[in-house]
Amino acid sequence: MVRKESVAHITRQTAEQGLARLMMRLPATRGTIRVAAASQPHFYELCGTYGEACAVLDRMRRDRSADPAIITEYEIICAEIEVDVIRILLGDQ
Repeated sequence: MVRKESVAHITRQTAEQGLARLMMRLPATRGTIRVAAASQPHFYELCGTYGEACAVLDRMRRDRSADPAIITEYEIICAEIEVDVIRILLGDQ
């Protein structure tokens, strides 16, 4: 049971980090992003996915032995999530 609580906490922390990163990356939509994250569980989950992808990308960029192709792949993943966020905010889910 303790493990499930820790996993939930990590997920919430990752989602909050992803939310903060999205608001920094897409400043014109900060308010809308915050409202969507508070009212749409799937959007909040997407923030967590974005947070995790960004964290992995940051770690790989610091690792001199990281494969540049994988770094590029994670850059694309992060950019695609940003596009998904914009689509959701525009109602084009």
